[in-house]
Amino acid sequence: MLILTWLVTFFIVVGLGIYSGMSIKSSNQWTGADKSLGAISIGCIFAAWQIGGMAIVGAAQNGYNLGISGAWYSIAGSFYFIALAFFAKIIRTKMPGESVPSYLQTRFDKKTAKLYSIAWIIYGFFYIPIQLKTVSSIIAIVLPNVNITVAMIIGLTLAVLYTSFSGMKGAETVGRIVCIGIYILLIIFVFLNLKKFDGYGGLLSQLPKEYSSMTNMPIQRIIAWIFGGCISTAVMQSVLQPLLAAKDPESAQKGSIIGYLIAAPICFFTALCGMMAKASGANLGDGSTAFAYTIDFFSSPIFAGIIFAFTTLIISATMATMMLATGTIITNIYKTDINPNAKDEKILKISKIVTFIFAYLTLIPASIIPSESLTNLFLTLQHVAAAPVSFSIIVGLTWNKATKQGAFWSMLLGIIVGITWMILGLTDKLEAIYPVFLTTYIVGFVVSKMTYKEEVDLLNE
Repeated sequence: MLILTWLVTFFIVVGLGIYSGMSIKSSNQWTGADKSLGAISIGCIFAAWQIGGMAIVGAAQNGYNLGISGAWYSIAGSFYFIALAFFAKIIRTKMPGESVPSYLQTRFDKKTAKLYSIAWIIYGFFYIPIQLKTVSSIIAIVLPNVNITVAMIIGLTLAVLYTSFSGMKGAETVGRIVCIGIYILLIIFVFLNLKKFDGYGGLLSQLPKEYSSMTNMPIQRIIAWIFGGCISTAVMQSVLQPLLAAKDPESAQKGSIIGYLIAAPICFFTALCGMMAKASGANLGDGSTAFAYTIDFFSSPIFAGIIFAFTTLIISATMATMMLATGTIITNIYKTDINPNAKDEKILKISKIVTFIFAYLTLIPASIIPSESLTNLFLTLQHVAAAPVSFSIIVGLTWNKATKQGAFWSMLLGIIVGITWMILGLTDKLEAIYPVFLTTYIVGFVVSKMTYKEEVDLLNE
């Protein structure tokens, strides 16, 4: 019954997404460059992307290991939507097309755009496997006889099919459904099962004392989630693409705020799931399976099947958004460097093929990446690969003295510092966002100051 319910629920919702995507006739519609999304649609796409596997499986893992402070992931981590709202109108107005590299090439130069593209492709190559780890833990519960590799292939295939057929139109439809659905289901689940522990106080009485504290986590990590999220996530192709698809600047701004209001509270419920797993006495090792275990252990097969279906969907939606963004960037390289005269029909075909191939290549790192701390791994990757590009975008949009040399070297040296910090294992002592931010912005401002006059003189000539 669990498997049947999971399958039926999943395919109904995906079917609705594919149906929405059937109207897609051009590459612009597939990527969102037709600029047709309203505020609610953008908010739901953002929320679905933020919630994803980290806010469900990752936060439950933190709840299992740390208690209610595991909720900080979505409270702090999605704060960047508020920061994004301040820049949303500018981004929607000043960025051309549907891709960040297009803007960087126009604002600075081709070299800076290519460096961003490389950084993003590498980021996506390791981000998708992290999500695969989370979705496989759920599929393994639904299909207990399936090994982890096959579970990841199933999860990836679902996301690929969904992306290939639906594009941005399908992401809008599914985003709305899964955001509403996952909230309703988790609220029902948590409140029904808290009664089994005699309420929240009863649950805490069966857990270590520190599990009741919102500060049972390094403060510098919480700040890094807020600060790092604002700096890095707001410049990601996967975040900016829905923003650039807004029908007008006002919708872009409102959608950013709606995204935060939807995403921020979710980890209270998922952290509680992890705490329930801990209180049940289950020995789950690093806690990466805490969410799946709790839902399976405390629910009927039918209810568990529905929750697992929606969870699989929201993680698939997150992967799909990343695949779509990465495919858009690779296709942009094709349009600008390989075949500038390609017809729209061919570009749409290439976009889908590239997305398909890239997605399955991510199975390679997925088989290598350990599951010990999914949330922290995700954030480290975000700070190392995404934060270094923030100067060229945020400052580039708001400061006309930012130069192509400042943009390029701030990005390159920020990435080098981040990778070095990670390789040396220093992230446990201090999150990478701090040295990356200082390097990126000091280099960006200093080099821009040094080269601005030279760049102006060249333009005048």
